[in-house]
Amino acid sequence: MQVGNSKKSVPGEGEVLVQVHATALNPVDYKTATGGNPSWSYPHILGLDVAGVVEEVGANVTDIQVSDRVVYHGDLTKKGGFAEYAVTTAHTVSVIPEGVSFEAAAALPCAGYTVYQALFSKLHIEEGQFILIHAGAGGVGGVAIQLAKQAGLTVITTVSKKIMSM
Repeated sequence: MQVGNSKKSVPGEGEVLVQVHATALNPVDYKTATGGNPSWSYPHILGLDVAGVVEEVGANVTDIQVSDRVVYHGDLTKKGGFAEYAVTTAHTVSVIPEGVSFEAAAALPCAGYTVYQALFSKLHIEEGQFILIHAGAGGVGGVAIQLAKQAGLTVITTVSKKIMSM
């Protein structure tokens, strides 16, 4: 049984082929592993958060270059990054800054992109505001607290009693 994709797929228009160096396991990965997704063809490859090196770019890709170190949050309906190579849309990748490891980068997208979009695109936060962040001890909550503090907000948070008694 083949576990991952060791064949180099060819990126289509607007896509990039990434040689995978690190992936993250998120709750969505292990929850969909048992239930699946109606849009999947099998065998399916899981893995939404991926970090690696761009090996090939498809037509009309101009912002991302071969050899760029990138990270991305994949599309749940497509094959994922628990493989040697993965194809994704070029507009979903972020270049990994120098000094950041592939492992650290791969740990960020699911929670980090969610929080960033919520705080800066949806809420339009501004320095000096107060914010209530529920589930501050979780992955998303932990990132939300850090980004909110970085943006100059006063943070109020909640955690479950279960977490506190551990």
